[in-house]
Amino acid sequence: MSLPIVVTYNLAAAVSTNIVNVAPIQGPGILPLITTTGVSLDTQRRLLVTTTGNESSNTFTVKGTNLAGFPITEVITGPNASTTQSNLDFKTVLSITALATTAGTTSFGTDGTGSTPWYIMNWHATPTNIALSGVVTSSNTTVTWGAQYTYDDPNNLPAGVLFPNPFPHPVLNGIAGTSSVDGTINDPVTAIRFIVTAGTGTIRGTIIQAGIGSP
Repeated sequence: MSLPIVVTYNLAAAVSTNIVNVAPIQGPGILPLITTTGVSLDTQRRLLVTTTGNESSNTFTVKGTNLAGFPITEVITGPNASTTQSNLDFKTVLSITALATTAGTTSFGTDGTGSTPWYIMNWHATPTNIALSGVVTSSNTTVTWGAQYTYDDPNNLPAGVLFPNPFPHPVLNGIAGTSSVDGTINDPVTAIRFIVTAGTGTIRGTIIQAGIGSP
């Protein structure tokens, strides 16, 4: 049996303007971060982009690092006087660059969503036999959480693919409150992660795959 992968994950309260909050700026240009040396978040999590103008023809290039300290970059298309969310999870934000002049006030912050790093499975194992569980360890704060898997290799994405395509686990999906739930995956997958979509409670996620070991 391979060693269990155990991860503890929780998100601090979301702040919608704790990274950038600026009036219209001339583009292309770098948006001024709250601190000149970059912004460090509580853990890796999604970014929320909020605009008062129509930025649907504008893009914002975000550079930073993930929880492991590896550099990551995402190009986010601006929303039309609304909000949109990043696909990648950032631990630090080092710079945000607008392609064109912003139409109105643009803010970058966090919302209630974030994911753990992807954990690579051994897709050569036969049978696959992966067991996973999420245990809510916080007694006075709730959390909505789930598990996701992907067939893409996060460390070797195909050309043109910017991030692994996630699929929600059929059982561990949208678990709300203080519930602890387990489930299985019996077909080969490349990687698994846990996701939080609301709340500041803490989950302890565990993944165990049968076999001698995982890569």
